[in-house]
Parts: sequence; C-alpha cells; structure tokens
Amino acid sequence: MTAPSAAALLPAERAGVPADPELIDRRARFAASPADPSLGVSVEDTSYRTVPCRLLRGGDAGTVLYLHGGGFRMGSPEAYLKYCAVIAHATRTTVVVPRYRLAPENPFPAGLHDVVAVYEGLVSSSDGPVVIAGDSAGAGLSASLTATAIRAGRRKPDGLALLSPWLDLRCTSPFYRSSPDVFFPYVAAESAREAYLQGAASDDPLVSPLLADLTGFPPTLLQVGAQEALVDDAVGFARALAQHDVSAQLEVVAGRSHTWPLLFPDESDSVTTVAHLTDFITSRTADPSTDRG
Repeated sequence: MTAPSAAALLPAERAGVPADPELIDRRARFAASPADPSLGVSVEDTSYRTVPCRLLRGGDAGTVLYLHGGGFRMGSPEAYLKYCAVIAHATRTTVVVPRYRLAPENPFPAGLHDVVAVYEGLVSSSDGPVVIAGDSAGAGLSASLTATAIRAGRRKPDGLALLSPWLDLRCTSPFYRSSPDVFFPYVAAESAREAYLQGAASDDPLVSPLLADLTGFPPTLLQVGAQEALVDDAVGFARALAQHDVSAQLEVVAGRSHTWPLLFPDESDSVTTVAHLTDFITSRTADPSTDRG
C-alpha cells in the first residue's frame, strides 16, 4: 500500500496579506549572486511537484536539497547560486534550491507545503543519497520538513545540515537581549515571525522544530555564530537530538553573527565553516545511513 503524502499531515493553507512597500524594496535588494563559472557547475530551471527550483549540477554523488534563509519573507534561489555552486562543486552533488512561497502573502504553512512537495518529488524519482540543508529560516524549514517526512513514514534524508538555524519562533532566548548581532536582532525576528505566523501558534512543532519529536532524525550538523541571537536554538537542538539518540555535530564559531559564511564568504573562518559543511555532506553521500526508513 502506498503511504499517504506527507502533506496530509500539514495544516491547511491560509490566505495571507500583501507585502508592504518596504518589504518589496528589501526583497529587490536581496541581490542575485551568480555561480562562479570556473567551478564548472551547471545551473538550470526545473520543478518538483509543480514547485519551481534552481538546480546546480556538480556531480552525481547525491542530492542536496537546500532551503534558503530570509526570515520566511525574503530570499530566492538566485541569491544563493554562488554559495550553492561552491557546495555542489566541493561535494560533487546536485543541489536543488526551491522557490518556496514567502510570507506575508503566503503565511505558514505554505512554504512548508512547498518544500515537502519538493522532497517527495526528489525521493520518488531517485534512490540516491539526499541531504537536506538550509540557513536561518530555511534551516527551520529543513528541520520541520525532516520531522514531517519521518512522521509520514517517508524515506528520511541521509543527513541534515543547519546554519544559523531559527528553530524556536517563540523567541524567548536571552541571547536575543545579549547578542550584539545586527543582522538578526529581536526586532527583525519579531517582525518576520508575525508576517509568517499570522495567528498560528509559535509553539507548534511545525513552526518551532526545537519542540518537535526528533525520533529517527538523521545525523545532523549545526553551525552557529557565538555572537548571534540563535545560539540557544542550535545548542538546544543538539541537546534534543542527543536525548533522542541521534548523532549531532555542533560548531559554535567565536566572533561571528548570523549566517556569516554567506555575508563574508572570503574570510578565513567562513571558508572553514563551508569546508566543514561540505565534508559533512560528502560523508553522508559517500556512506549514507542504511536505515533511511
């Protein structure tokens, strides 16, 4: 018997509200970042289950489903082409970056419906290794997607990699008050949360996967800057994974704030962070878990 779609476990989609002019302007300034042609990574358009995606081909070692950040209301595949091309080249994988729907026009759970659909399309069309990765809000979606796939009895990913993960939208961590991070302060988190939730509960595990059942999660890499507001999200998730007997690597990088490898890609600790990410992906695609479920 065919298992039901994982989307059946998600709440129904809801109507949103138009984006205000300021947000539209900020989206326009979320600049495109072309892939470095010297890497030899091809870029093409594709779709999975009607969700448009950008696909970066760096090899056939496996697939990385990369969910971009932007507080659920900004970001695009085009803004991540340079970063994801580096990943594709270093890991010899194909990186898929979905164009999931953004808030406030499409509040929770629209974006989650999109990434679940893409994941189901990926695993139904290939039995090769699949790693899910993401940053910031995209990292939160990555964790929620993983929990949904496992709960639905779908094949779980072979690895999960989260950079500066926003995993708790209750935003009660004391790091929001003490962090010097200017790239994702509390006021930005509060605004993004309200645009995304629009009345949904912030303690819903699909919204805040820090609160989800992490039973059966794949090996996970967590990378966070010591000066960002999301330290507790990453540390708490690593603790929760350990409590569920899941292997986890936690890297806390001193002197760094939100998504530093994306903002300062040429600095030495950014290069090191990306190298650790690509090493993790390579380890999961070269020797993937045998208990995918």
